[in-house]
Amino acid sequence: MKVVVVGSKGTLGLALTQSWNDPRVNARVAANLGSAPEETNDLVTGLNLPDFDVCSRMFVVDTIGDIRPDVVINASGINLIDWAEKHPNTVLNLHGHGVSNLVSAARRTGALLVQFGCGEAFYRKRLTTSTPEVFTNADAAEDERLAISPDAPGFAESDPTNPASVYAKTKLESERVALELPKSLVLRFSSLFGETSEYSSGNLVDSLFNSLSRTRRISVLDDRVMEPLWSIDVVCAVKTLIAAGARGLYHLSGGSRCTPKELAEYLFKECGYRNREVVGVSSEEYGFAAPQSAFTVLRSEKYGELENVYRLPDWKTALRDYLDWRQSYANF
Repeated sequence: MKVVVVGSKGTLGLALTQSWNDPRVNARVAANLGSAPEETNDLVTGLNLPDFDVCSRMFVVDTIGDIRPDVVINASGINLIDWAEKHPNTVLNLHGHGVSNLVSAARRTGALLVQFGCGEAFYRKRLTTSTPEVFTNADAAEDERLAISPDAPGFAESDPTNPASVYAKTKLESERVALELPKSLVLRFSSLFGETSEYSSGNLVDSLFNSLSRTRRISVLDDRVMEPLWSIDVVCAVKTLIAAGARGLYHLSGGSRCTPKELAEYLFKECGYRNREVVGVSSEEYGFAAPQSAFTVLRSEKYGELENVYRLPDWKTALRDYLDWRQSYANF
């Protein structure tokens, strides 16, 4: 099988290109499914700026046409939400027109297009408190409508979306464009961590590791609820979903959740950094320029109906496995 990964140097793209045929990934999938590991020798081609511009229509169609892949996986995108808010045209060009170009290329070659969405599609302004509040005007009532309990069920595929930021709106547009292609698979997830490159915008776990050399007192958001997934687990899920012939929209979830502060505390404990103080801060104190959802936890109404697909672990298991994976690379 020929696989093209667009955006091959970001966190997810890096995992897809470097680990697609990795025996450890095959073993992880096999253990999850209760089957014997199978060797894979798929031809994986990574495409990334500056050599590949997804926004150049003819270039995209010609380049992918020359490769003639069976699968095109689009891991490109801008996930710097505040930056996106200030550069809406650039972000729309990438998330909208870029995906449209990939749809054209996939349609011409007969390839399956895999596109990724995000939990920011379901904007909620804040988490509810345990103390009932009294509302005296329409603005306050709207604020309450956009509040959510940290223990609420995750959002399912059939729940109405409510994007607030430029990032979320354009990512939702990328889903819409991708789903115009019958042979497409759109996967949403809440949050991602994993190995990064110089081209990656980073992720929370990566940022926490980087902070260790700078300070002993680390401020982390404590008024958001998310589900962090390991990029390797997403690779495992993508491989098995493709093999199962899945089409349409699916949410990726391991059925768990945490705040960024809880993740930081668990990470430092697992790594043995007991002399680090993790301090919770609010989104208001952090001072974001763009609206960012206080709750991005997802659940799936459809994933469980599929057979022989990878079941994602809870975030603590995924994080421990990631730390073991990093250590194995260090030892190697």
